[in-house]
Amino acid sequence: MIKKTVLCFLFVCLSASLSPAWAASGSDCVYEHSGVDVQRFKKSKHVIGFEKLERNTGYIGALKGIGGFHLQLFSCAHYGATLTVLLGPNPNAGTVTKTFDTLPALLFPALDVAKVKAALKQVPLNALYTPQHLEPLAAEMGMTDISVRIIDADGMSVLVFGFYGG
Repeated sequence: MIKKTVLCFLFVCLSASLSPAWAASGSDCVYEHSGVDVQRFKKSKHVIGFEKLERNTGYIGALKGIGGFHLQLFSCAHYGATLTVLLGPNPNAGTVTKTFDTLPALLFPALDVAKVKAALKQVPLNALYTPQHLEPLAAEMGMTDISVRIIDADGMSVLVFGFYGG
């Protein structure tokens, strides 16, 4: 129970502090119309323990074989989401690659999954410790920004994948 509480607290704190600047711009812009199909995400074979934190905007759970996650949805002048995934201490390339293979199908329509996977495969793993903005992909998909990075927090690595557009 304590471990679950600590993980929930870590996800909420990191996701809140890492949300794009547009989401905290003077008004509460967090709604359910983010572009992410939450029911498809929830029913995915990769997701276990899916729980709602906030009414239609915040969710936690676990990705099989990867780690816990926090999903925050946004919609206002722009739409999008931030998915924070706990990778564990010193994640290896296999864990990151598996995460990159899993995320697109959870967050994007089937039409866009292949191009998101291809763009993520182009990101050098050692560069992930600084924010990587996938500008060509964002432009192709009509988004304002798509980014990914890994953050080390007290010996644990957290992958943050976010996108917004509109």
